[in-house]
Amino acid sequence: MGGRTRAWWLTAVALLLATAPAVLAQPQAQPAGGQATPAEVEMGKQAAQEIEKELQVADDPAAAERLDRIVACLRPYTQRPAIDYQAKLLARGGINAFSLPGGHIYITQSLLEAVESEDELAAVIAHEMAHVALGHGIELARREAKINNKAALAVLAAVLAGKNVDPGNVIIVASLVRTGLLSGYSREAELEADANAVIYLRRAGYHPVAVLTVVEGLARMELTHPNVELGIFQTHPYPEERARATLRQLQAMGLPTNARPVLGTLTTTSEAVERDGRTIGRVTLDDFAVFEPAVADGDLTPLQRAAQAAAALNRLVFDDLRMYEVRSVVAPNRALVLGRGATLLTILPGDAEFHHATLADLAAKAEANIKLALWQEAVRRAF
Repeated sequence: MGGRTRAWWLTAVALLLATAPAVLAQPQAQPAGGQATPAEVEMGKQAAQEIEKELQVADDPAAAERLDRIVACLRPYTQRPAIDYQAKLLARGGINAFSLPGGHIYITQSLLEAVESEDELAAVIAHEMAHVALGHGIELARREAKINNKAALAVLAAVLAGKNVDPGNVIIVASLVRTGLLSGYSREAELEADANAVIYLRRAGYHPVAVLTVVEGLARMELTHPNVELGIFQTHPYPEERARATLRQLQAMGLPTNARPVLGTLTTTSEAVERDGRTIGRVTLDDFAVFEPAVADGDLTPLQRAAQAAAALNRLVFDDLRMYEVRSVVAPNRALVLGRGATLLTILPGDAEFHHATLADLAAKAEANIKLALWQEAVRRAF
């Protein structure tokens, strides 16, 4: 997916994640056994019926299986694994996701098509599962009841107390949940959901940095598209603060913060190309042709040299290689391009002769193109 497409979906992901804390959130007290309470189940059921009247559930077995698989991976690591979490795909609506009490989670088709990786989709779902596990929907209902009227508050109190309530009044409570979604969870609830999403991802074997890739993109979109309409599920996050807090959390947990494995950016490849009637190698980093080995080096053919260089470059790129760590050096019989002091590329006199250039020229060009690729990625992620 291109940066432009990614930018649009990250705008809408304002619904999903708000400011993450620097330390791990402590879960609220939950019912013994981790079950959803009867009140949560009924409120979620009624609210889900309202939602599904307006937004069509997609008939896509493959997508449903994908969502179910992620939910199943994450479920054991939530505070309430006994809840019947159900993720459904909505055919309509913009790029969005939201959750309801009792375990109902909704992902739109637009979001499913827009996520960069399985890790980012898992980050979205983990965030919504955290809202459910921590009982944030109940808090939404309480808030809305206080805002609306005393009668609504009385109905909610009866539901929460497990008393028999007229079904019509349960629908009123479900409406409170849905109305609360429109104005967003409290700041504290979003903080908890963010922090716990990182924990769930780590324990389930996903890349926790996926939470960071989402919030970084949202921060970037806030700066570049400040007037974009975020839809009815808009929250009011502080994306730069969110990104910094999520980064601090990852660092405090000793987790990798390099987003490249999640985003799939800075892909290094090698291939054979034809030049002047000869087959030589080429090393490419994203859209930048870094170097084209033209002659053999011992037993290594030009294509094997390209593959070796691409593998060395790829290892460092995925270990968060930075621009200032790349440099070139020229010796009497070869030139080297180094990353963190390790050899990435070796350029031979035969390469220089074939390309009608000097060793220094080829090394400088390779160094420059690696740095350009790193700089371009930094610009895309900057905020």
